[in-house]
Amino acid sequence: MNLVKIAAALVVCGAMSAAVWAGEVIHKVGKVTWHAADYAGKAVALKGYLLEVHDGYVLFSDEPNGGISAHDLPVSGAGSETMVAGKLYLLHGTFLKGGLTASNGNPYHLALSVPPAVLP
Repeated sequence: MNLVKIAAALVVCGAMSAAVWAGEVIHKVGKVTWHAADYAGKAVALKGYLLEVHDGYVLFSDEPNGGISAHDLPVSGAGSETMVAGKLYLLHGTFLKGGLTASNGNPYHLALSVPPAVLP
Protein backbone atom coordinates (compact mmCIF):
# COMPACT_ATOMS: atom_id res chain seq x y z
CA MET A 1 0.00 0.00 0.00
CA ASN A 2 1.47 3.36 -0.89
CA LEU A 3 1.63 6.38 1.42
CA VAL A 4 -1.23 8.22 -0.30
CA LYS A 5 -3.61 5.29 0.29
CA ILE A 6 -2.49 4.98 3.90
CA ALA A 7 -3.02 8.72 4.50
CA ALA A 8 -6.47 8.57 2.89
CA ALA A 9 -7.42 5.60 5.08
CA LEU A 10 -6.34 7.48 8.22
CA VAL A 11 -8.43 10.52 7.24
CA VAL A 12 -11.50 8.33 6.67
CA CYS A 13 -10.97 6.54 10.01
CA GLY A 14 -10.60 9.86 11.81
CA ALA A 15 -13.78 11.21 10.24
CA MET A 16 -15.68 8.05 11.14
CA SER A 17 -14.40 8.22 14.71
CA ALA A 18 -15.52 11.84 15.07
CA ALA A 19 -18.93 11.02 13.62
CA VAL A 20 -19.49 8.23 16.14
CA TRP A 21 -19.14 10.72 19.01
CA ALA A 22 -20.84 13.68 17.31
CA GLY A 23 -23.40 15.38 19.52
CA GLU A 24 -22.32 13.69 22.75
CA VAL A 25 -21.99 15.53 26.04
CA ILE A 26 -18.36 15.77 27.11
CA HIS A 27 -18.03 16.33 30.85
CA LYS A 28 -15.29 17.82 32.96
CA VAL A 29 -13.79 15.46 35.53
CA GLY A 30 -14.85 17.65 38.44
CA LYS A 31 -18.50 17.74 37.36
CA VAL A 32 -18.62 13.96 37.41
CA THR A 33 -16.59 13.37 40.58
CA TRP A 34 -18.40 16.05 42.61
CA HIS A 35 -21.75 14.49 41.59
CA ALA A 36 -20.58 10.90 41.38
CA ALA A 37 -23.86 9.22 42.39
CA ASP A 38 -25.56 10.81 39.36
CA TYR A 39 -23.10 9.13 36.98
CA ALA A 40 -22.46 5.76 38.68
CA GLY A 41 -22.97 2.86 36.30
CA LYS A 42 -23.33 5.13 33.27
CA ALA A 43 -21.30 5.58 30.09
CA VAL A 44 -19.60 8.97 30.11
CA ALA A 45 -17.25 11.03 27.98
CA LEU A 46 -14.67 13.16 29.80
CA LYS A 47 -11.92 15.52 28.80
CA GLY A 48 -8.91 16.33 30.92
CA TYR A 49 -5.30 15.59 31.73
CA LEU A 50 -3.20 12.79 33.17
CA LEU A 51 -1.83 13.80 36.58
CA GLU A 52 -0.16 10.68 37.91
CA VAL A 53 0.59 7.12 36.80
CA HIS A 54 0.05 4.13 39.11
CA ASP A 55 0.20 0.38 38.67
CA GLY A 56 -3.01 -0.49 36.82
CA TYR A 57 -4.52 3.00 36.63
CA VAL A 58 -3.85 6.70 36.14
CA LEU A 59 -5.23 9.74 37.95
CA PHE A 60 -7.05 12.12 35.64
CA SER A 61 -7.97 15.79 36.26
CA ASP A 62 -9.44 18.95 34.76
CA GLU A 63 -6.07 20.62 35.25
CA PRO A 64 -2.77 19.69 33.56
CA ASN A 65 -0.85 19.90 36.85
CA GLY A 66 -1.28 20.53 40.55
CA GLY A 67 -1.88 18.59 43.72
CA ILE A 68 -3.81 15.36 43.88
CA SER A 69 -7.24 15.40 45.55
CA ALA A 70 -10.05 12.92 46.16
CA HIS A 71 -11.87 14.52 43.19
CA ASP A 72 -9.25 13.46 40.67
CA LEU A 73 -10.48 10.42 38.78
CA PRO A 74 -8.78 7.03 38.65
CA VAL A 75 -8.91 5.68 35.07
CA SER A 76 -8.19 2.11 34.02
CA GLY A 77 -8.42 0.07 30.86
CA ALA A 78 -6.85 -0.37 27.47
CA GLY A 79 -4.77 2.63 26.51
CA SER A 80 -4.53 4.25 29.93
CA GLU A 81 -0.91 3.15 30.09
CA THR A 82 -0.13 5.10 26.91
CA MET A 83 -1.25 8.47 28.28
CA VAL A 84 1.35 11.15 28.96
CA ALA A 85 1.25 14.29 31.08
CA GLY A 86 0.56 17.67 29.48
CA LYS A 87 -1.80 16.50 26.74
CA LEU A 88 -5.55 17.02 26.70
CA TYR A 89 -7.43 13.73 26.33
CA LEU A 90 -10.96 12.63 25.49
CA LEU A 91 -11.99 9.51 27.40
CA HIS A 92 -15.00 7.24 26.92
CA GLY A 93 -15.94 4.65 29.48
CA THR A 94 -18.21 3.49 32.27
CA PHE A 95 -18.15 5.38 35.55
CA LEU A 96 -18.05 2.77 38.30
CA LYS A 97 -18.12 2.67 42.08
CA GLY A 98 -15.72 0.14 43.60
CA GLY A 99 -13.45 -2.35 41.93
CA LEU A 100 -10.31 -0.21 42.16
CA THR A 101 -8.48 1.11 45.20
CA ALA A 102 -6.89 4.42 44.27
CA SER A 103 -4.17 6.31 46.12
CA ASN A 104 -6.32 9.45 46.34
CA GLY A 105 -9.18 7.65 48.11
CA ASN A 106 -11.74 8.16 45.34
CA PRO A 107 -14.09 5.13 45.49
CA TYR A 108 -15.12 5.69 41.84
CA HIS A 109 -13.19 5.13 38.65
CA LEU A 110 -13.62 5.25 34.89
CA ALA A 111 -13.23 1.94 33.06
CA LEU A 112 -12.27 2.86 29.50
CA SER A 113 -14.39 1.40 26.71
CA VAL A 114 -12.06 2.65 23.96
CA PRO A 115 -8.46 3.88 24.09
CA PRO A 116 -7.99 7.57 25.01
CA ALA A 117 -7.82 10.13 22.21
CA VAL A 118 -5.52 13.15 22.26
CA LEU A 119 -7.41 16.40 21.65
CA PRO A 120 -5.92 19.37 19.82
